[in-house]
Amino acid sequence: MSPDHQQALLGPGGCLASALAEGDEAVLRVTGGCMEPDLADRAAVRVEGSRFFVPGDVVAFHCPHQNRLLMHRFLGYVRTRGAWKFMTMADRGARPDPLVDVSRVLGRVSAQSGRTYRVALRQRLEAVRRYALWCGRYVVRRLRS
Repeated sequence: MSPDHQQALLGPGGCLASALAEGDEAVLRVTGGCMEPDLADRAAVRVEGSRFFVPGDVVAFHCPHQNRLLMHRFLGYVRTRGAWKFMTMADRGARPDPLVDVSRVLGRVSAQSGRTYRVALRQRLEAVRRYALWCGRYVVRRLRS
């Protein structure tokens, strides 16, 4: 798929983004093991549009750096240069992803392989812990400079 086609499908205002924003749902296939064991490689997941996210949710977003759709865990909001961005991270990731523009977030995972997907309290707490660690490191770096 060409970058123009991907932008028309996944980007802000794209047809998938618009459909999810209007309350529709989409079934997507997971590729890769970065979210295992929570989301298995090759699993079919249902994504529903949402405007409210809680740390620990698994969100689907268009990543312009890799030019593909990703599903990673939402850690928290970050305000940078006057705009709110999402901090996300793969469960098996070593560090958070580059910050995600809010307009690139398509929705949250609501089902996997036909069963309702529920985020465990342990995963929500781990997301908050990772977010707090990142924020603490950021503050320390700013104080040192």
